[in-house]
Amino acid sequence: MTETLSTENGRTILRMRRELRHPVERVWRAITEPEQLAGWFPAAVELDLRLDGPIRFTFEEDPGAPVDEESSGVIRACEPPRLLEYTWGTEVLRWELVPTADGCTLHLTATHDDRPGSASFTSGWLLCFDALEKVVGGSAVPAKDYAVLHEHFVKVYGLDEGVVLADGAIRFERQLVRPKELVWQLLAGAATATAGALPPAGFVAKGIEAGPVTDVAEAERLTYTWTDGEVSWTLRDGNGGARVVLAQTGPAAGYLDAWHDLVEALAAELVTRDVPS
Repeated sequence: MTETLSTENGRTILRMRRELRHPVERVWRAITEPEQLAGWFPAAVELDLRLDGPIRFTFEEDPGAPVDEESSGVIRACEPPRLLEYTWGTEVLRWELVPTADGCTLHLTATHDDRPGSASFTSGWLLCFDALEKVVGGSAVPAKDYAVLHEHFVKVYGLDEGVVLADGAIRFERQLVRPKELVWQLLAGAATATAGALPPAGFVAKGIEAGPVTDVAEAERLTYTWTDGEVSWTLRDGNGGARVVLAQTGPAAGYLDAWHDLVEALAAELVTRDVPS
């Protein structure tokens, strides 16, 4: 495995490496020319290839979106044909090409603040690298399943672990691979979450004596009381699927393993489910 995740100066650093059987010059064109980027990069790119040059990213589904901080950046380093670094919103992407006897090694360093999303980013870039192989003239790469890749890296990076807070509460933040509507459907089952009633069983970890629901918005949030505090689920759209934040207040450290088992069983079930049409 060449993918590593670390924390440096308070930011998350993802490092990836890919061996390519193609010369540096050919790969450089693939990572800098918009026409070639279109064949593998996750967004359409317009750039002024020079130090401090502007760069703009546009997704196919939203070509008319205004240029803002999240869809634009600036080139921070440019040393053809070996080094390119630029910002994409708050993220920093650094591409380095090192010649080898058989071609070159591509190094990607991605600096960002969304550690729980790191498995999504890694999986996405791996699929992009496969497409890059084709753009530079390589042989077809066997298709990989994004959901399976994602769950692999969740485990490798330890992103499935919850945390115990200073006050004894616990918190999980977990990126999933299917939309929040499907996540809610699996958690609720045949039951309906209603304020004042007990929560559907899927929202309750083993050993917790659940009280009534105090706040609910389908596919977005659910809060209920328990003996020593409250449990809250929050769902939003994340990178590649739903982002779930689960919190339990009170002296909750003893329930950390039970919540881990519940969330991971949910994640495993989602991998087997097709995205609703």
